[in-house]
Amino acid sequence: MLKNISWSDYIIAVAILLAIYYLFVGVRYFSAEIKDLLSGKRKLKLRTVSSDNNGMSYPGDEPDQQEMVGFEKTTDDEFTEVEHLIERLKAVVADASHRKLIPQEFKQYLSMVLKEYPSVRYSPIRSSVNELIVSECQKYGAVTLKEDEVELLWKEAV
Repeated sequence: MLKNISWSDYIIAVAILLAIYYLFVGVRYFSAEIKDLLSGKRKLKLRTVSSDNNGMSYPGDEPDQQEMVGFEKTTDDEFTEVEHLIERLKAVVADASHRKLIPQEFKQYLSMVLKEYPSVRYSPIRSSVNELIVSECQKYGAVTLKEDEVELLWKEAV
């Protein structure tokens, strides 16, 4: 029976099965992205090959610092530090709410916490952290802070 199947028939059958499989995976897991691409809401982003290294790129290659802006420049260590800061800030705001701290004490407490994370002070994620602080304060009703007040706390945390 296997002698009746030629290599070309085998390759065609495998190609058809692979196409069906990838079509299933695409529809099953990436249907929203495919719909966005087809409707024009999202554009397909293709990587460009740089002119150095004779068009070759290697896994260890990193783009120049000048090309990276915002969140792209943030390292994994900074993200883990921000995650720790977020957890700590949520605990601080909840604690201040339960202890019913006066605004001045709360601001000093928050300033001391921010002082422990100096790398976040100059990070592009800082504005998101500020928004988190404001929203957590509103959520618990401990002390109502605005984003400009949080910015002042960052400056005090030198």
